[in-house]
Amino acid sequence: MGAIILWQPIVQILEFSVQCNSLLAETIARYAHIDGTTTTPVTGLKLYRSACSVPRQPVMYAPTICVIAQGAKQIYFGDAERSYDPANYLINSVTLPVEAEVLDTDEDHPYLGLSLDVDSYLIGQLLIDMEQQDAAPRQEADDIIVSTAVTERLESSFLRLLQCLDTPMDMKVLSPTIRREIYYEVLQGPHGDILRNCVLNHTGANRIAPVVHYIEENFEHPLDVDTIARFAGMSSSTLHDHFKQVTSMSPMQFVKSLRLHRAHSLLLSGGQATETSYRVGYNSPSQFSREFKRFFGIPPKEVQAVASR
Repeated sequence: MGAIILWQPIVQILEFSVQCNSLLAETIARYAHIDGTTTTPVTGLKLYRSACSVPRQPVMYAPTICVIAQGAKQIYFGDAERSYDPANYLINSVTLPVEAEVLDTDEDHPYLGLSLDVDSYLIGQLLIDMEQQDAAPRQEADDIIVSTAVTERLESSFLRLLQCLDTPMDMKVLSPTIRREIYYEVLQGPHGDILRNCVLNHTGANRIAPVVHYIEENFEHPLDVDTIARFAGMSSSTLHDHFKQVTSMSPMQFVKSLRLHRAHSLLLSGGQATETSYRVGYNSPSQFSREFKRFFGIPPKEVQAVASR
């Protein structure tokens, strides 16, 4: 009898998780009718569906909270990687060029997920309220992107946010409160300090996050490590060490990766190779073509061909 009592709460937690995952998947499927990305009327909320596994390919990750209801995903950046699934969600605090693949899915069990954009203003408001109640010192974040366990409260909040899509009045009145609730739950979690990267500048990853934002805003202009180091207020060597520790790339590797990922996206949208090379910061189309092929394994013209089909 004692053993049964001991395990009963764990069984209840597992039953709740399975039930919530199922409801989350069903609700996403109701609104994501076709493969690809569905933008919802709720601010910052997007839904994703794929009826087949998607091989590793370049993609830009914006600052987001990502949850998977069915299937799994693996992302790669520099020499690091992260995976997430229905039991683990992803927190990303900066724009990051990555490669991603969708796993564990088929036509009967499509990949179903969602993402909520990070709202720096709303998070800043929450931090003010939370600091007024909590004077304990916070541990500094040592990463800018992490996968961590989904909690019951977080799943429940996302489910209620999705259910707001059923009623225009709920979207208007309830969804802002539920978004705030989701950010609060993440901030209170074991990796909540990653979200603080979006609004605070301290040391470690918190100090590198604004450098990433600076590169994102200026990558189409001439950039070198000395220019970036001056913005960061560090020596070039210190910047290199801190930046690589946080992003798994050197600053200039990050610049190149960001430029080439953005170029890949522009080419898929119908852009021409020469024009694209200038738009992402290259002065020489031939150099762009060489580096693009070295990075992705195919020349820009092949990506253009895919876009024109």
